Amino acid sequence: MKPEHRIPMPEELSSRTRPRDEDGRWTMFATICIGIAVPAVIFGRATIVPFLAAPILAALLRKDIKVCQFAIDIFQQNRLLVIVVSATIVFWLVSCITSIEMFKSLSTWARTLAIVALGVILTAYLTPSRSRLNLALKSLILTSFGILAFYAIFSVYIHPAPFEIYRLVKGPQSILLQTLKPYYSVAACILPIIVWAGLRLGSIYKILSLLSIPLTLLLIYAKGIQPGLSALFGLSGAALIIVLILALKRLPVLYTRIFVISMCVVTTVSATYVINGLPTPPVSLHQLPELPLPDWHRQVIWGFTIEVIKSTPFLGVGPNTINLSPGAKELIPGLNQEYIPSHPHNWLLEIAAETGLVGLTVFLFAFLLAIQLLITRAIGNNAEALAATALSATFWISSLANFSIWATWWLTIFSVLVSFPLAAMIADHRCKAASKDFTSF
Repeated sequence: MKPEHRIPMPEELSSRTRPRDEDGRWTMFATICIGIAVPAVIFGRATIVPFLAAPILAALLRKDIKVCQFAIDIFQQNRLLVIVVSATIVFWLVSCITSIEMFKSLSTWARTLAIVALGVILTAYLTPSRSRLNLALKSLILTSFGILAFYAIFSVYIHPAPFEIYRLVKGPQSILLQTLKPYYSVAACILPIIVWAGLRLGSIYKILSLLSIPLTLLLIYAKGIQPGLSALFGLSGAALIIVLILALKRLPVLYTRIFVISMCVVTTVSATYVINGLPTPPVSLHQLPELPLPDWHRQVIWGFTIEVIKSTPFLGVGPNTINLSPGAKELIPGLNQEYIPSHPHNWLLEIAAETGLVGLTVFLFAFLLAIQLLITRAIGNNAEALAATALSATFWISSLANFSIWATWWLTIFSVLVSFPLAAMIADHRCKAASKDFTSF
């Protein structure tokens, strides 16, 4: 009697095509380090470096992780995006060569390229093994919640004892809220990822991730003394985009297109209004602001940046060099602050001034193309894409009035965090493709 042949179930097929999880202790240690890396920056921006060393070595040394082949597969499935990103890199390189400080611009360009490579390496490392990705997510949730609850929130709202221990190492000049303020935006970026991870993992991880929502908001509020407005705007923007994506699922295609066009028009009109209302340097001692927001100092910084854009509209002054422009170090009357202390506190203006309108245009094309791919998948009920979209919204909206977009530690945080949902998306795509050997965003 012949044995019966049955069609395998999808979960059986995906389990056969997924590589077996054979991680040893070293790989498990490296995986845990990925989850610790981002929350650890609360103790210093450089602390992210040692925690990323182990997973980078593991990714490059393990035989089941072929980073180069992984990158080739990404190119084959997303040719247009990769081509536009490559064009952005080339245009920025040209801007570096014509920079007012070529060595500084070239080093900034090289670091940025290395951070992009880091994101590819970590994504390639996490993709082959579901247990590896889950372990990294568990590490991220536990570390983030522990630091948030028992160090940051405890120090701010209950007693500064944990911070006092940290001051023994950092130095007596450290002030609690000023030291924690950069972490507001980091915690805001972590939140969408750990909420998605908690819902994915369930159990205690789901509880801790949901508890992290009010704790993050409490940290950003900071007793109302030094609230993190940029972090709050980032999270608010992410929440709004999530609501819009959920709404777009129910709208016909025509209404969706009308809505997207309307949003583009509103954004353009708003940006034009803000730019026209900025003060033109040099400002006078008793000059009053025309805009209600942001603060006067930031308006003056943005106004100076607009003038730099006008003076070098095509290639800019070079990445990370606007503070070296003529007049940047002059003091603003009545503020005793420089026109450009270090950077413009707005990534759109910063990229436009330093890489020119050409560099900004090519970058925005790549950026919008990537966001369009994520939102399309998110509308198709892909939780990983929704998490990546929320992270991107939080990061880029908060960066409109935040750190320099060239800041190595800040870009690295985004690169590490986005690797989690991207790895899950690619792994899920591989499983659905069954026997097909390719990856895609």
